Amino acid sequence: MSQLFTSTIDVKTRSLLMRLQNIPLLKDMRLSGGTALALQLGHRHSINLDFFGKMTVSWNELQQTLEQQGLTCIVRSESPMICITQIEHIKVDFVDYSSVKWIEPAVVTDGIIMAGLKDIGAMKIASITGRGDKKDFIDLYFLLQHFSLKELIECYTLKFETVSVFHVIRSLTYFDDAEASPLPMLFAQFDWNEAKETIRKAVIGL
Repeated sequence: MSQLFTSTIDVKTRSLLMRLQNIPLLKDMRLSGGTALALQLGHRHSINLDFFGKMTVSWNELQQTLEQQGLTCIVRSESPMICITQIEHIKVDFVDYSSVKWIEPAVVTDGIIMAGLKDIGAMKIASITGRGDKKDFIDLYFLLQHFSLKELIECYTLKFETVSVFHVIRSLTYFDDAEASPLPMLFAQFDWNEAKETIRKAVIGL
């Protein structure tokens, strides 16, 4: 990829991202989620950092490493697979993805290691099947400008293997939980009702 849409994230977030990318302990982690998608598509503003990949140390060791780099790190919650932190007042999640395979190679641009669009698409569908936030549906809408819904669902089943496609299809047209969540700052033309209708038509067309 030749260009990143760096204006989609704040200067402080971008600065922190570059500092984290230079920490050897995180070399097997890929920036994923909405921020990685926004950097690649340029469609919306994003504020959080989500890193997925193989984590070879404990969360406590990770926190110590970050603090040794001069970063203020507060662990908000943790489980064997996920560590939710606040680093330099920015929400940063680390997910041990050792048991989940990547569909495509990492996208590396300007020193930033990111998940590719197919992996992000699969993860967005996973988020929507959990409890879809408005920004997840927005991201899906813009992904549908690059892939068919059938392709994205195939990516999802390939990535997560043991899944219910029926549950996925039902979740993709359930917008009630998303209605109350705020609309992020958009950098591309967008209409929420049009996005919902586009997704509905994509589901019908499966």
